[in-house]
Amino acid sequence: MFFLQSHIYLCRAQRHWVILDVNRDKYLCVDRTQFESLGPWIDGWEGTPARRPAPTTSPSPAAVLLAKSLVNLKMLSEQPQGAKEARATTYAHPTRSVDLDESVSTARSRCIYGTSFFLGCMIASRQLREQRFESIVASVQARKRAARDSDRPFDLERAQILLAVFSSLRLFYPRPYLCLFDSLALVHFLARFDLYPDWVFGVRADPFEAHCWVQAGGVALNETVERVSALTPIMAI
Repeated sequence: MFFLQSHIYLCRAQRHWVILDVNRDKYLCVDRTQFESLGPWIDGWEGTPARRPAPTTSPSPAAVLLAKSLVNLKMLSEQPQGAKEARATTYAHPTRSVDLDESVSTARSRCIYGTSFFLGCMIASRQLREQRFESIVASVQARKRAARDSDRPFDLERAQILLAVFSSLRLFYPRPYLCLFDSLALVHFLARFDLYPDWVFGVRADPFEAHCWVQAGGVALNETVERVSALTPIMAI
């Protein structure tokens, strides 16, 4: 029996399973048939209970080779410590996006929120330059878990105003547009106003593409519905 490690995320594409290794900041595409032939020997495999007895049969030689490779990459383990159920990530695609034309970003708003914008961008820049991806993910997760104690609903109306400010000031921050930076900077910016949306990562396997965006419930905050609907979510923080 093999065990999926807690830092590994899965999603099922048409012909592949895509594996995200947060600790190594790497994606791996595995042939769907090959990975699913190994599935019954991974604890908590889709549709089966966790910590069940190992199957009485043996995996195929190809499945054994795949398992050994994934163990060497520390994606699977032969020990249950630090493991989780081997299930594809389930996360609903957005049904609408924020129309920034409906929000007014006035000079006064930019002045009020400008310091928070630049601080959010600076924190994101420093993290991406100096920290490992796993540390960044862990810090965002920890802050969001702490905020959940207040049980505040997400204030979309306020978020629209802040998104308009973020979009108008982004032109003045000297860093190329990139989904990883822009989404992380937006997450930091909104957190300064007690707004904690999801930071979502999605992939497409054929051809491979990885992308991330910010989403609150069924609303994409910094991306269009059309753009993200072509991707399969693999991790949401």
